[in-house]
Amino acid sequence: MKIYRLALIFLTLVIGGSAAAQSFENMPETRKGKNPFVHFNWELYLRRTQVSSAFVPSYGGTTFNAKFRLDAFEKGDWRWHFENPTLGDMFWVVGRLIKGKKTTNDDGSEQSFGSGFFGWHQVYWNVVAQEKLLISPGISFGDYIFATQRAAGTTNSDKTILDPAGYFFHAGPSLMVTKLFSETLWVNAYTRYDLTTRAGKLSANYLETPGYKKPHFFALGASVQHGKSHLCGGINYTHMIDRGANKDSASRIDVSVGFMF
Repeated sequence: MKIYRLALIFLTLVIGGSAAAQSFENMPETRKGKNPFVHFNWELYLRRTQVSSAFVPSYGGTTFNAKFRLDAFEKGDWRWHFENPTLGDMFWVVGRLIKGKKTTNDDGSEQSFGSGFFGWHQVYWNVVAQEKLLISPGISFGDYIFATQRAAGTTNSDKTILDPAGYFFHAGPSLMVTKLFSETLWVNAYTRYDLTTRAGKLSANYLETPGYKKPHFFALGASVQHGKSHLCGGINYTHMIDRGANKDSASRIDVSVGFMF
């Protein structure tokens, strides 16, 4: 796939052109006199998203997205990372509609797996702050939209959405480890575990099971940033954990390549 080749080219360029690591504080400044780690707050991506599910055929597409971050390197400093993956997903949906294609499978089944209006936020606190290493636990919060629309029969009138499904607010622990590998090349590795509470139900196709346990979500990922070239990229894996009897399961993988400023 083109997006994966771009990711490989990106890694080759930034690693091959890197000098010895110094420190976050002494990172070479841009022509405007700014530290890339602190002042490059926006990231724009070309993204390949793949969603797999226990009851719906896997699907994927190429989209665009953006991320906002506030980073700091002193011990005790706070850091904030935010994105709304559904904004990029909308490009895929609109693109299919323009081409006259359906957003559901031939049997009427469909998988929804993204964020809502608020998106996904992580706030971190630097508890370890060395010249080339930051360890930052924190909290994750925001919202999810999740639903598995199954085709129970041969017509669309038979399709059903079973639990776990809905619009959920979430919160939970998160952790980010940041390592500086060269003058302006750093890598973020992160994970989070989100507990949810349902904030809204779905369409008339939804069949609610009273007392059904709310889903949890687990995420694991890494990103690479190169301040000198302004290039950035990464991979994020998000998994829905069904805690009830319906045994649903779904995962979302996002591979991104872009630039930051």
